[in-house]
Amino acid sequence: ASKMIRRAGVTVDVVNVGGGFPATYPGMTPPPMAAYMEAIRAGFDDMAVTENAELWCEPGRALVADAESLVARVELRKGDALYLNDGAFGRLFDAAYADWRFPIRLLRGGGEASETLAPFRLFGPTCDSFDAMPGPFELPEDIREGDYVEIGSIGAYGVAMTNRFNGYGLFERAEVQDEPWVDLYRFRANDEEPAEAQAAQDFRPPV
Repeated sequence: ASKMIRRAGVTVDVVNVGGGFPATYPGMTPPPMAAYMEAIRAGFDDMAVTENAELWCEPGRALVADAESLVARVELRKGDALYLNDGAFGRLFDAAYADWRFPIRLLRGGGEASETLAPFRLFGPTCDSFDAMPGPFELPEDIREGDYVEIGSIGAYGVAMTNRFNGYGLFERAEVQDEPWVDLYRFRANDEEPAEAQAAQDFRPPV
């Protein structure tokens, strides 16, 4: 960006570095957010801009991903395939089209679940060939029809990508006050455990 400013020969009032700030997902534990801020600030300090130029950014996913989860019902199980009452045309667009592996866990009203996990594929309710989420998503091996699953960290684009394809996409919203299930801002350089170990703990389904 600094090279482009020099080539353009203009005075820049605002530098917008855009988004791309991460959230925490299974298998993807980013560095602390402070590391991103330090790199951006260092780059901005070296840019060919005036002292009163403003630095903007769009935190997006990093700001709101952890703020929302989806609770979906298992309507049908066929082997390692679970058919949910939500999918690619609802809140799980990224899981299907970006092959995004969101954190997931079983919610069962009664009875204990197996402690043994197995990989599953998810499918939405529309019978459309694109309504598929390959994952794999690790869930208790005895998951069954009528169970619910919580799919976390969908606050970034879950709502924005929802449409009413074939009449699907309706949902009920519930506000809760508990701490986020997965939280990027728990990971600090002075934590006793490495970020990867903490992430593994966070993604371990409840027994």
